[in-house]
Amino acid sequence: MKAAVLPVTELHEHPSNVREDMGDIAELARSIQAVGLLEPLKVKPRPGGGYTIQDGHRRLAAIRNTTLDRAVCLIREAGDLRDDLVIMVATAMHKQLNPMELANAFDALRNQQMGVPAIARATGYSEYTVRTRLILLELPDEAQQMVAEQRLPLVDAEQLARDLRKTPSASTRPRSPRKAAWLAKTHPLASAVKAACQHAGTRTVIGGVGCGQCWEHAIRTDALTTATLKAAA
Repeated sequence: MKAAVLPVTELHEHPSNVREDMGDIAELARSIQAVGLLEPLKVKPRPGGGYTIQDGHRRLAAIRNTTLDRAVCLIREAGDLRDDLVIMVATAMHKQLNPMELANAFDALRNQQMGVPAIARATGYSEYTVRTRLILLELPDEAQQMVAEQRLPLVDAEQLARDLRKTPSASTRPRSPRKAAWLAKTHPLASAVKAACQHAGTRTVIGGVGCGQCWEHAIRTDALTTATLKAAA
């Protein structure tokens, strides 16, 4: 790698950026404006000109909210997509990616013909973490959103994904219809959710049954009840 000061206009986000939510960058932007960029961005040459960010998407977003027009960067030679993704996931270990962001990052590596052991070795995560994050991608869209927003605990989400695997028809139905129908009137908890939810006029109703908060409460209550009964057995 070599260091260089590059124009911000020449820096571009990586198309497979594993971090979707940049969070509140206002404080970071004020710090960079006051004292400069303390941690260089990691970039690589981009076909057609400019540079692609490999580590530093949040810092770049903050820089764009300052009056600075240049940034200190570390430039590496262009590699293939797998190398880029590995670097991005490994350097993001301390960036507090939410579970779904991490799951999608692992899935991107899996799509590059990397197995769980190879992903674990390359990124520094345990094989258990890789497997338990990947299983989250088998959840319906609504449940994935609840995980990302920390409205559905990971332990419950992982159990729900395992339960879906055990559903006899799960392997024969297309994924999209299964996801669309999961939080719907056919769900085992639908009647309980419908009876408890009184928010049709003020919140978004999911599956024609109840709001997301009432679904969450019912799912968590059911999971806790099941766990309690198993412990008492």
